[in-house]
Amino acid sequence: MLKINIGEYVNIKIADKNDIENIFILNKLFKNDNTIDEMNLYFENNENEIICIAYIDNIPVGFCTGLIIKSICYKNKRMDIETLYVKEEYRRKGIGEKLIKYLEKEALLRDIKHFHIITNDENINVIKLYEKINYKKTGEILLDKTLL
Repeated sequence: MLKINIGEYVNIKIADKNDIENIFILNKLFKNDNTIDEMNLYFENNENEIICIAYIDNIPVGFCTGLIIKSICYKNKRMDIETLYVKEEYRRKGIGEKLIKYLEKEALLRDIKHFHIITNDENINVIKLYEKINYKKTGEILLDKTLL
């Protein structure tokens, strides 16, 4: 039997209003943070985030988001890759890499050339993916706080 890399058959695009329900479903599998109404409202007012979604045969299989960061202290914009999620049954088939590369291409069109990624240090597979596409670990430390 011939093994086919389904990553070759992935359609990736910038998400529009018609994709919100699919992103909601994928995000529910990933984090389950926002309601669909919150996502719709956010999407209508979104000015600084690029959202990419991947489909295979019109089935949503993954998405990624990049937040555009502008600062008074830095001349150039940067992008923080906030989310990368691929449904479990579609992982390790090149879809995550294609999503990130598509996001990078879109960022370059907006003159963004520097990227940050924060991920859990126990998420070995995603770290390997990022390293495979030339992201480098730095000595930065993430400190986190939630205000009550």
